[in-house]
Amino acid sequence: MGYLEKSKVYKGYHYSVLDKSMIEYLHNKTLEMFKEVVKVLDANDIKYMVCGGTLLGAATTGKFIPWDDDVDMCVLEEDYDRMKKCLLASLPDWMEVQCNETEPHYYHGWLKVRDKNSVVYPNEPMYRQNGVWLDIYKLTLTTNRIADVLILQEHVDYLKRRYTKGCITKEEMEMRVEANNLISKLNEVKRKANCSQDEKEVFIIWSASKILIDKEWCIPLSEVTFEGLKVSTFNRPAAYLERHYGKNYMIIPPDEKRRVGINKVVIV
Repeated sequence: MGYLEKSKVYKGYHYSVLDKSMIEYLHNKTLEMFKEVVKVLDANDIKYMVCGGTLLGAATTGKFIPWDDDVDMCVLEEDYDRMKKCLLASLPDWMEVQCNETEPHYYHGWLKVRDKNSVVYPNEPMYRQNGVWLDIYKLTLTTNRIADVLILQEHVDYLKRRYTKGCITKEEMEMRVEANNLISKLNEVKRKANCSQDEKEVFIIWSASKILIDKEWCIPLSEVTFEGLKVSTFNRPAAYLERHYGKNYMIIPPDEKRRVGINKVVIV
């Protein structure tokens, strides 16, 4: 299954549900947020890489994909906790770092930075902040041998977090684990890992897609242009983009496949 088909699982709307003013606010505000985040990271010598739809936009047009609904970036696991502390201490008051320290019911495996002056829908009713956002994913170095184990375990842990945070019931958690056959799949990849000798180093990007990229694709960093800015990204962005989006990633998808995860932006 290709990226566009997989994205239907978590991008439930055609981009036309967002009117022009909503998309303009979303892009302008997330770009402003991105600049503030990068300012903090640069000041503290923390490396970052734009990824996902942000890098795809940079590679294709140098701008936002017209229907993209956020900014995507990632930071090495070794820098992640320090990055979080720096952002918590330094970002402007109109922005909030959404993580376990600031959001009692937060269950995502990465932190988000939110605009306090907007609300997107559908949202998470348990969250205090539901404004337009940017995602900062963690990059974990591992090996091919155990990567699938870590990814399947995170699928299970994600559902457990949602349950323990009060966002789904125990019955729903168990139903999702069973419906996706997660325990038997996890046991199977553990068995394969025990038999494997593939110690090639790869990074897991802990996004919803959980893309694996070869270590040499990542470091040292390179630069691309995004919305007139020189921004950091992977050493081999084309290799990453092909793995994430397929060989035809430079071809704009047809209108009917242009999906977003939200259907409304309200400025408050």
